[in-house]
Amino acid sequence: MNQHAILIDFGSTFTKVAVADLAAGRMVATGRFPSTVRTDARIGLGQCFGLAKEAIGADAFEKAVKLSSSSAAGGLRMAVIGLTERLSYVAGRNTAFGAGGKIIASYSGALTPEQIHELELSQAEIILLCGGYERGNRSIVMHNAEMLANSHIFIPVIYAGNSSIARQVRTALVSREKKCLLADNIIPDVGVLNTASAEEAIRDQFMNRIVNMKGIGCVRSELGEVLMPTPAAVLAAGTLLSEGSATQKGLGKLMMVDVGGATTDVYSFNENKPYPGARLMGVSEPYAKRTVEGDMGMRESSICLLREIGCEKMAAGLGIAPEALAASIQKRVDTTSFLADSDTEQRIEEAIAQGAVRVSARRHAGHIEHVHSANCTALQLGKNLTEVHTVIGTGGPLINSTNPRAALEGVLADPVKEPDILLPRQADFYLDADYVLYAAGLLRHLDDDVALTVMKNSLKKLP
Repeated sequence: MNQHAILIDFGSTFTKVAVADLAAGRMVATGRFPSTVRTDARIGLGQCFGLAKEAIGADAFEKAVKLSSSSAAGGLRMAVIGLTERLSYVAGRNTAFGAGGKIIASYSGALTPEQIHELELSQAEIILLCGGYERGNRSIVMHNAEMLANSHIFIPVIYAGNSSIARQVRTALVSREKKCLLADNIIPDVGVLNTASAEEAIRDQFMNRIVNMKGIGCVRSELGEVLMPTPAAVLAAGTLLSEGSATQKGLGKLMMVDVGGATTDVYSFNENKPYPGARLMGVSEPYAKRTVEGDMGMRESSICLLREIGCEKMAAGLGIAPEALAASIQKRVDTTSFLADSDTEQRIEEAIAQGAVRVSARRHAGHIEHVHSANCTALQLGKNLTEVHTVIGTGGPLINSTNPRAALEGVLADPVKEPDILLPRQADFYLDADYVLYAAGLLRHLDDDVALTVMKNSLKKLP
């Protein structure tokens, strides 16, 4: 095995580097530099390589294995079209998120002309079309394929629905000069979730786009291939951290929260057990689940967060005037490089982070619906996270926060005030202080044991 690995992540804001000593199972250096993927990725990459050479020397640098991930240009913007709201619609969204996609539009049922027009105007770069068990519904799914075929939408469509009409769907699209890729049905039968084929197809499209972007393509000779989308790398790392390797025990059931300027990503790793007294409903939930909240960020989307929480309520909690809070939020929207430069601004920063975590965690988790039936009085919709007792924070706003625990406590649900929200009631909190989760996901391509050791040595438990 190589002595060192150099792990690069090409992001829209920063290009990050982590240098791992594979024998010791620890990071020897980490750093980040302003991203140059929109102009010439070699500039940011050169800075990262310079840091790596300083850390381990030129000779070790030349011998080191070099792996990379990318979320440049905000990731892969996707639209998901399902058949039923509680089944293929949810399964399709879970599949897209699990592959590293960012969903900007989603629909269930028969597409309308108005929805097609919305899609035509959207900035979606790929469509996931799904629905129908095997030997199940054909007509609505075929209707949706025909609507897409007759539209002015010319982006790749991945079909992952009822396989009995897969060829018909592809013929309808290809005959009208649309690109169509076929994948396995993501819900072939009741209670069965089969997402691997569709996720692979989505990742392939993501990587084809990334490596052909101006800026990224020019560094392929220095890195080989961009291996995977950054969110998929983090998901792979979290799965390993939860389940463990062949020789090391994992941490068990856990959640991870990644707060950024534009989005907040939530990850959970556990089997979805029924909440006591409730009956499971809807689509099967994956062991490793990711959701992305595009309106819950620290900068450009902070205005959406303010509307969600309420300006008056948030201002009262901070002890400042609503007008002052609104003006402060607007500064973050207008200037995404804004840095908190006073005690008041820092408290606003922490309130935004906690709000983003709180809202995003509740959207990610399942909940209980009470019904009046002879057979059942409670239905569980979504994932039960009440048995999760480990929460890990990552992302610049949490890593650089003066009080990351306060933000991460937004994951917890109050058992008295929120008895029907299936989130943890108590937890131990950790911080990905060295920003190594993406790097550990990449290290899985070399050795699971090394990747797991690196994560365990890098996580910082919060008091």
